[in-house]
Amino acid sequence: MHKAGLWAVTMGVMVLLFGAGYGVWRGVSSVHIAQTASSSPPTSSPTPSSVDPGAPLGGKLAPDFTLTSQFGHTVSLRSLRGHVVVLAFINSQGNTVSPLMAVVLRNVLYDLGSHKNAIRIVAINANPVMTSSHTVYQWSQVHHMLHAWTFLTGSVSQLKNVWHQYFMQTTVIHGPLIEHTPGIFVIGPRGHEHWVYLNSPSTSAPAIGAQVHNILVHVVSLLPPHPAVTIPPARELAYYATAIGPSSAMNRSFQLPAIMPGGKTGTVAVGNGSPLRLLAFFATWCPDCQEEMPALSRLEQWDATHDRYPQVVAVDLRMSESSTSHVVQYAHKLKLSFPVALDNHGKIADMYGVSGIPTQVLVSSSGHILWYHQGLIPWAALVQALHQHLPAASAS
Repeated sequence: MHKAGLWAVTMGVMVLLFGAGYGVWRGVSSVHIAQTASSSPPTSSPTPSSVDPGAPLGGKLAPDFTLTSQFGHTVSLRSLRGHVVVLAFINSQGNTVSPLMAVVLRNVLYDLGSHKNAIRIVAINANPVMTSSHTVYQWSQVHHMLHAWTFLTGSVSQLKNVWHQYFMQTTVIHGPLIEHTPGIFVIGPRGHEHWVYLNSPSTSAPAIGAQVHNILVHVVSLLPPHPAVTIPPARELAYYATAIGPSSAMNRSFQLPAIMPGGKTGTVAVGNGSPLRLLAFFATWCPDCQEEMPALSRLEQWDATHDRYPQVVAVDLRMSESSTSHVVQYAHKLKLSFPVALDNHGKIADMYGVSGIPTQVLVSSSGHILWYHQGLIPWAALVQALHQHLPAASAS
């Protein structure tokens, strides 16, 4: 089949599948979706139209199942009693909606802070072709969820039984390419269904932030003994791994106020004859950003003895933070050894085309982009990428 024909079939099945799944789900919930929106606390900004507000499920007992985790362990839903369970249906080969679902769930855990131990994130494999424990292990590892959730799989018949019980649908398009209902359920500590919604395919920051907020609202209400957890507003910027970037032709030199190592204030210049820089766009609320900080500190230490490598400058998205003092405390807590520039108006993030965090950008002394990457990157991959893109004068 020609690519154009396959794409047309894929889109057609996707529309039918999502429509059928949504219709079945509406019938099962026995309520109108619009009723749920009024019962949840409002967000700080309007919920994007692409985001499904979800629906209550009336508290009936969630169907039990027993499957195998990414580590080869047998896990049943019943064994998780005492915890709030966030149950998501994830494609073990997914590269569109499923990675977005992982981003949303990772943010949920981050926002719960110390209360995250009271919940369990459970993913159910929605792919009937790639069903091995090794497959779900690899997918979890690539999307930074290996130790953050339990990704369950099993035989095709076992998986189909769970999909049927939860009214989820999966259709094989071609080979391992599948489409499925991207459902997320919130199940209480006694095993009762409380809420369900369909994850949005939108990669926009407002959409991701609104989904995180929606899940938190329902999870927090079920946490024993109802702790006071502050639910953050929908974020202005979320993170979603990609490898795109703006043109290297433009001079993107700038100067920003900065928090220097040790907590003093100063300024940082990039371009206009300044040293080679590695910019790391981040925010204090981003868990992947915090995870990459040790690698950045290690690179900064390397710079003292390896003059080929760039000086690190973290660029904080100050507009998404509660205060500058909060950023100062963050830098002090993590003992950051490099400057933290404050993008107070978001102009620098816009100039560098930042659509997700963390984002790393290698910038020449003339202010031109030499290398650009979005998403968490391991230390070895970071060093390899920098080595490949160092300017000739610096590499000599």
